[in-house]
Amino acid sequence: DNFIPSSCDIICGKGKDCYDHIGNKWFRHVVSLYTDEYIAAGENKFKKIKVVSDIFNKVQESENNTGFVSKDRRSGEWRAVSVTRAREKIGHELRVIVSRREKKAEKSKKLYHEAQKFRRLYVIQQAIFVELKAKSDMEIALVQDEEMDDVQYTMMEDNAIEEIDDMDLMYMLGLD
Repeated sequence: DNFIPSSCDIICGKGKDCYDHIGNKWFRHVVSLYTDEYIAAGENKFKKIKVVSDIFNKVQESENNTGFVSKDRRSGEWRAVSVTRAREKIGHELRVIVSRREKKAEKSKKLYHEAQKFRRLYVIQQAIFVELKAKSDMEIALVQDEEMDDVQYTMMEDNAIEEIDDMDLMYMLGLD
């Protein structure tokens, strides 16, 4: 009863060869179609068993004559696995997919929060720039006002000097 698995068979085993086998890729796709239903089952074991049964039946009813197979470690021969082992493989794959989804969701959540932090920092940075610009503009205005005051003071001094008559000038110089 030794045979070589076809591309439609699902290989029960570990390693890259099993993972990359065409039948296993198709199997993961089929399992992924039932993942939402499995998650919705929550803690209800009977609902989870039903999901596993639905996947098992889908695989068994496929047109490709798909089966679950494994290689015997001692003899090196390929054999069909028991229904129990096939159902264990389905349950394991469901848990793997759920775990990956949860990790992906957690990573997405972290990235979202990081993006929110950067948005808040950007808003704060922009507010600081606006504040600094306003202060800078105010300082420039004050310097310009001071320069204007100096010019006006000088002009006032010039006008005051022009308004001094000869008698006042002689008095200030002590020549009176």
